[in-house]
Amino acid sequence: MGSGSSPSSTATEAQVADAWSPGRARRLTGLGLGLVVIAVVYHGPPVDQVAGLDLRFGLTGPLAGDPWKWAGAALLLAVVVGVERLGPASLLLRRPSGRDLEWVLYAFGAFMVWSWGLSLLAPQEDNEGIATIARLGVAGVLLLILTAAVTEEVVYRGYLAERLGALLGRRPWARWVGALLSLAVFVVPHVVFFGPSWLLHQLPGAIAVAAVALLRRNLVAAMLLHLLINLPILVPTVLAG
Repeated sequence: MGSGSSPSSTATEAQVADAWSPGRARRLTGLGLGLVVIAVVYHGPPVDQVAGLDLRFGLTGPLAGDPWKWAGAALLLAVVVGVERLGPASLLLRRPSGRDLEWVLYAFGAFMVWSWGLSLLAPQEDNEGIATIARLGVAGVLLLILTAAVTEEVVYRGYLAERLGALLGRRPWARWVGALLSLAVFVVPHVVFFGPSWLLHQLPGAIAVAAVALLRRNLVAAMLLHLLINLPILVPTVLAG
């Protein structure tokens, strides 16, 4: 199946490549600022307080990082527009087509079949990561899921994958390498939090999200798929309640 990119999206991608090939200073400046935002803002500060100021805004657990994730995604957009002088479409942020939504449904269906099969053959054991999220309650988990679906896609699929791919030039494999590198960066913190079993049970979902972004060139579709794939975590949350 082809990516089905529209003429406008193709023009935008050519604009990204053009801006990143000859404009070395702007490319390096934008990439440097983007990486700083991801490392320092998106992942939150290393300490909870500075001079008595609560940097977690009274939140605890995984929710404490949500405000920083939204701030990091917003600052990345500012870097794209203000420094790189490109629009949100350079992050694949555009309205999804009906075909994009079909891909989301097919990918979600395939992932649910995978999850159902594993639940029979090798059920995922409870771990501290799952237990920590379950203790957030339904409202807390919904907020966490929404934050992850939007901000993680902006950071990993929209920014890192696209910019790393553009850094490699217009080679046919450049986008694929960028997507794989971004996926590797995405996987590490999830394995640390949920344990190695995440690779068997959730990595296929992460690959599906990356594939939708890469092949359909649409970040909103990837966000929707990410949201749907994470929704089943409400089951242990309800049971814990």
